[in-house]
Amino acid sequence: MKDTFKSKPQSVTPIPSLDFKKIQRQIVQAAEDINKLSNSSFMLKMRKTILSADTDTKGTHVDASIIGNKADNAEISALVSKIASDPVSTAARVKLVRSVMHDKRDFPLSFYRNLLIQAALTIYLGNITPATLQIAGQTYRLYLEKIITTHKKNLLVVHSKQLKNVNLDVISVKDLIKADDENEEDIDENEAMVIQEIKITLKLLEYTDSLDEDTRGSITMSMQMDELDELTSKHRVKSLFGGADSAKNKHTLVVRKTLAALEVMKRIPVLHPIGLKIVAKLQVIDSKLPLPYLMEARLHMQALRILTLRVVMRDLTARPSMTPTFNKAIVAYHKALKRSSFTNPKRGDITVLSEFAQIAYYAYEQRKMLSLANHGVLKILEMGKKAVDVLAPRNRAYLNQQKQIQAALKSMRRYG
Repeated sequence: MKDTFKSKPQSVTPIPSLDFKKIQRQIVQAAEDINKLSNSSFMLKMRKTILSADTDTKGTHVDASIIGNKADNAEISALVSKIASDPVSTAARVKLVRSVMHDKRDFPLSFYRNLLIQAALTIYLGNITPATLQIAGQTYRLYLEKIITTHKKNLLVVHSKQLKNVNLDVISVKDLIKADDENEEDIDENEAMVIQEIKITLKLLEYTDSLDEDTRGSITMSMQMDELDELTSKHRVKSLFGGADSAKNKHTLVVRKTLAALEVMKRIPVLHPIGLKIVAKLQVIDSKLPLPYLMEARLHMQALRILTLRVVMRDLTARPSMTPTFNKAIVAYHKALKRSSFTNPKRGDITVLSEFAQIAYYAYEQRKMLSLANHGVLKILEMGKKAVDVLAPRNRAYLNQQKQIQAALKSMRRYG
């Protein structure tokens, strides 16, 4: 981190391909447009369809024509027509994404970003199934891979004059990066940006290595957002008259499915907003339990992990978001901690106490990078000590963590 902040000043323009905030906004906007259209009258739907066909040659995300206009073939055209007639239904959208992924043609990078948006849309529309989560993860990984191959081509063009008699295809991306790192003073600003983006993307790809396998292994049941709405207090009171045991079993099943889905969604940055929306619903349903707040904290920490990676890779545009993201995580952890038992902790409580102890020491170690005030770190450490003091007598594995937090507290108290 010291080397990061000693590096030469950079532009504050976000790296375009990895601007997940922008992609998230596009998905949210498309989902809102689809929901508005689904509630429109038949004539209004027809008018919008005709106007979009006449005025927008690039296509839209609503009817997936933004994909169909580029990857034009009979199968894809038929699927786009199905989506246009029923944008809310996700079956055709899932088939469309899969069809394009099987297409061996090489499309521009923007096309794969739009494909990722189409895949994520299925989840934002409320259909959280093994299929929709899987294609969201697969298109996210595909998009990262295309960023790397696109930039590799651009770098090879730069190096082609220097490597006249070499087969450029066999040169790995890592070798290209290494070559540029060794000649850092000779590269221009644009090339430096490309190398930086490749480094970040390679690391993000590492995070997704087991994503597809984990999704298949953990997501075996589908759920709809409507199921969460049915578990709100108004619906729950009505359902209890049909049998308390039946309602309780349904409640448990829906929450379990939702938590499994969230564990996958937190690993795909473009799904974080819908993940937080789902968590908020869980917090309404089970407001006295720590788990919904723990899941919120994990989502924020995953976002912080990506921001930290970007800063370490010298993308200083990510720095301003780090402290607010950590603060959101620590607030959620505090709420989870308040709902956990310190005197007779169950398995779920132990998980919360353990994670809070970890996050407390993380706050101490990274206090400068996160721009945390000393008194704030001290309060977090004091709460972390309470948590680890409960865990250590029950499990010797926490003794070392207990010593670390005690030493950190001693260090911070010198500052007052």
